[in-house]
Amino acid sequence: MKVSEFFGWKISLDDELYAVIDEKARKMVVMGDFIELTAVLWLDQKNILQLKPTWDCVISIDDATKQIMIRSAESLNMKEEC
Repeated sequence: MKVSEFFGWKISLDDELYAVIDEKARKMVVMGDFIELTAVLWLDQKNILQLKPTWDCVISIDDATKQIMIRSAESLNMKEEC
């Protein structure tokens, strides 16, 4: 797992995922192989973190520690997760 910081949140990403952060727009785009969009995160005007996942990722949020984990659904055994 790779860890990135995004405005006070720790974002952990599967090794095959990577993030591009636009600090001015306060947005993060998470992509996988072949430039496949996985998720978009952004802070709205009220400083509330917003998430827009795609169908092929699993996002876990721990608001107590301000930690988010984004994993590719393909890398998980969904039977164990559900």
